[in-house]
Amino acid sequence: MKKYHDTIRNYLKDEFEKSAIEYLRAGLEIFHRARKGDVGLGGQAPGGNLGIAIELMLKTLIVKHSPILLFIDLPIELQVLFASPESLPKDFNWRLLDIELRSFKYKTKELDECIALLYVLLPEHKQELRPYFQLLARYRNASVHSVLPSFQRYELERLGYLALRLFVILQTTKHISEYSYRLTKDDKAFLAVFKNERIERVKKKVDEAKEKSKHISTSKGSVSIDGWEYYVTECPICENEGVLTGFTDIHYEENHDEFPSGASLEFLADSFECEDCGLKLDDTEELKLVKMDVYYDRSHQLDSWYKDNYENYEPDPSEYL
Repeated sequence: MKKYHDTIRNYLKDEFEKSAIEYLRAGLEIFHRARKGDVGLGGQAPGGNLGIAIELMLKTLIVKHSPILLFIDLPIELQVLFASPESLPKDFNWRLLDIELRSFKYKTKELDECIALLYVLLPEHKQELRPYFQLLARYRNASVHSVLPSFQRYELERLGYLALRLFVILQTTKHISEYSYRLTKDDKAFLAVFKNERIERVKKKVDEAKEKSKHISTSKGSVSIDGWEYYVTECPICENEGVLTGFTDIHYEENHDEFPSGASLEFLADSFECEDCGLKLDDTEELKLVKMDVYYDRSHQLDSWYKDNYENYEPDPSEYL
């Protein structure tokens, strides 16, 4: 059964990949035309195609790891096949199930669940990509299922960047074939322009925040906000308190024993906003351009973290001796 398991998994992965690349190629072609000023194109057509391409690329990643992670409401036989193929008997009748799988009878997880799985399977890219996926989650369904007259050029370009960046990541990690798609001259030119425009955009934001800060009261403002997705820090422009958005993660140091020890808690920032001077930074690259930290130690809040994330948690008294 292991041989059949690998065969059907590879088949499903190839089918998702083919569809993803088809939408990616079509979406990027329309996207570049829209950016060059094609008067017959708005943001909805390229946004919709790129949104579908991104979703299908995520499903390609997931199904390559295991179809059981992607499909929902699978019959028990398929759950066993994908979870433990070696445990099935040699005379297991897989042919009827094979037809159902190849016809994509079973539903797959929703976009938000696929994004969550990406963060588990490729956690090193979560901080970088999270702001872009938040944009995708807001606009993908709207661009596909309704009229979206307010779709801004900047938002469309961020979706284009996400599509290309995700493709490069999955190609580099060998979750998508290196021959499935090659970046075109337009793709490379856009990525270069996107990087340069980000620098100019941040310069403009900083200049506007500095100008506004001249009219702020001399007394420093403070911010109080709860939640593990927020962190209060000093604004680099007006020095009042602003709010970083991101996520908090726990880390354990590996030792020579079988089990890890030495827990530490870290906040990983991916955006920032200051209500006083109006500075707003949209991703980690923008944070770095104004020399803001993107990692913050929250180890002093470990007890609170455990209490919020684990039922019946009680601190170990020995830790305070």
